Parts: sequence; structure tokens; C-alpha cells
Amino acid sequence: METSTKAFWQGSFKQGNGHFITENSKLNNTSFKPSYAKNDGSFTNPEELLASAHASCFTMTLSYILGENGFSADHLETTVSLIINNNIITNSNLSLQAKIDGITEEQFQNFAVKAKEMCPVGNVLKAESSLEAALIQ
Repeated sequence: METSTKAFWQGSFKQGNGHFITENSKLNNTSFKPSYAKNDGSFTNPEELLASAHASCFTMTLSYILGENGFSADHLETTVSLIINNNIITNSNLSLQAKIDGITEEQFQNFAVKAKEMCPVGNVLKAESSLEAALIQ
């Protein structure tokens, strides 16, 4: 599987604006600015998007694992808090609240750990990265 997004930026870091184009998403053409910018709700920032991606990926992965083991969640709620030090994301902390009928505490904890280990977005924080750069004249 492969997916892609294009990001566009115009102007200086402090005064500029960006937006991105997605293939199949309601997020298409969403505006973004630095995380320090006063947000009136009309834009997002990369850190918020990463936290949202990690929370949704983990939650869907857990739902998959539960289904594979004969369970269905009545409620899964995941909060992700990113810790950023010196422009480096040092932690992506998951906090989960769940209501799942018929599951034991041990099963639940094992499935949650497995979901954390399987989540592609969580794993990308450890991934190698490549870069191809071209200057357009």
C-alpha cells in the first residue's frame, strides 16, 4: 500500500501559509501553519495531524485485533499527547479508555500492547526516511 499527500507553502515562516492536497480525504486542501500560531479553528499544524494519525491508527488497529479474537468494542477512546523537545518528537503517549463486554483485564492489556506494536503510524516514528530534492528554476 502507498498513499501520498502534497504540501504547499507560500511566504515566510512567520507570515506564510500552507495547505495540502490529499488523494481521498475530507482533509483535502486543509490549511496549516506553525503550532505556535494563534488558531481560530481554520487551520491545523503538523504536530496535531501526527497526533491525530497516531490516535486513529492505534484505535483502528486495536479494533481489528479485538475482532480477530471475537470481541467488539462498545467504546474505544484514545488520546495522544506528543512531547516535543528541541524540535524533536521524543514521545507519543497513548491514553486509552475502553468498554468491551466479556473481555478479561489480561486479554485487554495484551491486545492493547499488540495494537501499539502493530500500529504503522506509531512505528513510523522509528522509520528510516529518504529524500529526493530538486530545485526548480
